[in-house]
Amino acid sequence: MKDANEGFFQRGFVNQNPVDFDLEGVTVIDGLIYTETEDGILRMDCFYDGQIKEKKPAIIWAHGGGFIETHMSRKNRPEDRFLYLVKHGYFIASIDYRLAQVRTFPCQMEECKCAVRYLRANADKFGIDPDHIAFWGESCGGQLAGLMSVSEGIPDFEDKGGYPGVSSEIQAAVAWYGALDYQAFHDIRAAVDPEYLKAFEVIYGGTQEEKRDVIVKGNPMTYIEKKHCPFLSMCSNGDDRVPYTVNTEFCDRAKDYGNFAEYVIVPDQGHGYFEGEEYDRKMYEFFDRFLKE
Repeated sequence: MKDANEGFFQRGFVNQNPVDFDLEGVTVIDGLIYTETEDGILRMDCFYDGQIKEKKPAIIWAHGGGFIETHMSRKNRPEDRFLYLVKHGYFIASIDYRLAQVRTFPCQMEECKCAVRYLRANADKFGIDPDHIAFWGESCGGQLAGLMSVSEGIPDFEDKGGYPGVSSEIQAAVAWYGALDYQAFHDIRAAVDPEYLKAFEVIYGGTQEEKRDVIVKGNPMTYIEKKHCPFLSMCSNGDDRVPYTVNTEFCDRAKDYGNFAEYVIVPDQGHGYFEGEEYDRKMYEFFDRFLKE
């Protein structure tokens, strides 16, 4: 069966800091099929250190691209961070999800949950600790990370794509510059960027007037008034696409309801992978705290 995004994907993005995983002694499973949809199959690439025999906490990575950028796929990932995490005992899975041109939101969210169920159902096969799975994403993948952190048990997103009855609950989430208050992000972008409204119609399958319910459904802030998993948001005050305020408000509200939610404002960087070991270290410490300790 064909890949779900076949006919849309175009190679064009070059990874920052690519890694020769073979040289580093990392086992790579390339193109593992994790679900079959009506539009085709979806794949994940997996990374782990076979020399580490203990059960490994798993982290799922979701790429950005606004759900529609055709040069973005599971191959777009911060490989130098992957290498660090793998060498420190983590199992990493970088996933594809359907582009909105293929199928509109919320299928992308359903597929993220399916990826969690797939890894949990196959935990013994891959040497994964099924009780410690996290989700990490950038840009729209960060929005998905926000939704993953708060939407456990919401029927609209559950049990699509296979492995029914297996939990899609995650134990931690990290968002890099994701729209965690999507309503605020939407209002800002709609006011200043006509191209955004064109993209909105592709992503959500209608105009903002027609899809107000989907805006609510796709907004992590909608589900904030509940207990949810520990969360780390990282964003820059120099981001011209996702204002950092749509992240900080989410974390402040989450803490009001007794959750662990922390934000890190990265000064004077834009919309893209952060530079600076101190920011990487903050994320590594977060994963260690909530997936290992």
